[in-house]
Amino acid sequence: MELTTVTALEALVGARPLAVLMKSIDLLDGHCRHLLRCAPFAVLGACDPAGRARAIPVGGAAGFAEALDEHHLRLQLPEPLALDLTVGCSLVFLVPGLGETLRINGRASLDGLHLTLRVEEAFVHCAKSILRSSLWSASAPTAPIVPLPSVAGSPLSEPALRTFLAASPFVVLTSWDATGAADASPKGDPRGFLRVDADGRLLVPDRPGNRRTDTFHNLLEQPRVALLALSPGDERAAELTGRASLTSAPELLAEMAVEGKTPKLALRLELDAAKLFDSPAVRDARLWDPARHVPRSALPRIADVFIDHVKQNKQRGLAATAVRTLASKTMMRVGLEHDYEKNRY
Repeated sequence: MELTTVTALEALVGARPLAVLMKSIDLLDGHCRHLLRCAPFAVLGACDPAGRARAIPVGGAAGFAEALDEHHLRLQLPEPLALDLTVGCSLVFLVPGLGETLRINGRASLDGLHLTLRVEEAFVHCAKSILRSSLWSASAPTAPIVPLPSVAGSPLSEPALRTFLAASPFVVLTSWDATGAADASPKGDPRGFLRVDADGRLLVPDRPGNRRTDTFHNLLEQPRVALLALSPGDERAAELTGRASLTSAPELLAEMAVEGKTPKLALRLELDAAKLFDSPAVRDARLWDPARHVPRSALPRIADVFIDHVKQNKQRGLAATAVRTLASKTMMRVGLEHDYEKNRY
């Protein structure tokens, strides 16, 4: 069954909770700046002049993206890129060793290789996608990697690409809403979670996360999506672009069950293009080098970040005021530990 409306989507996965949406702020506060200084890598969501979605690896050394002030950050692109800056750009920052990611959305300007983003939204994403994917472990897989099937006419024709995707436990999806506001969302699971259906469409199961469902709401408004896949220990990346839809077909979802739990829906990506390439950003960030992992003692407590962001959120109304008043760092710490342990699937 294909889901084509917000009503159908939310009937299946629920509405977006106010408290979750209030973890988003419209500036780079001290927590965001701290995480930016620790992050050597990000995935940039942008569109090219033809309107095609892109998911681009960027980075190098920790702090490669500089906060110019509370409302702007700047980074250097790996190569000259033609981008359509009439629509938004998005970034997902990774801090090696940390489960949570920093997501920043806004509008960009370009000066040569330097991209400056005017921040419209910043928030920290929950750790479940990285925990499920074991992203920071570069150990060899315990089971043989079975390449994704080749389907006639599909861009997934290159054997090396299909093998890489079969080994990838972590992807970032980039999407846009009808106004051009951008989002980049991490997805993770054990190796082998990416599937291909009989028509050559890539399937990405939905798992419990922060319950924002930004990607799904966006693609209901416009279906262009890009995906960047990473594989621990590998300095390559795979970028796939196309048009996405949502399916709740039981026969497809049953094949994606993990620990006896079946996803409620999956994203289905009809591919226009796919490529596997050496990524200087992945190489220079040294994501899989344990020596580059940031110790937790050097990072803010994520529960504190969540609560501080809720209290800074400018949402008005009685319900929002109640959320800010009742927000507790102690309760958040306890709740996060339980949620990450018990509700990964």
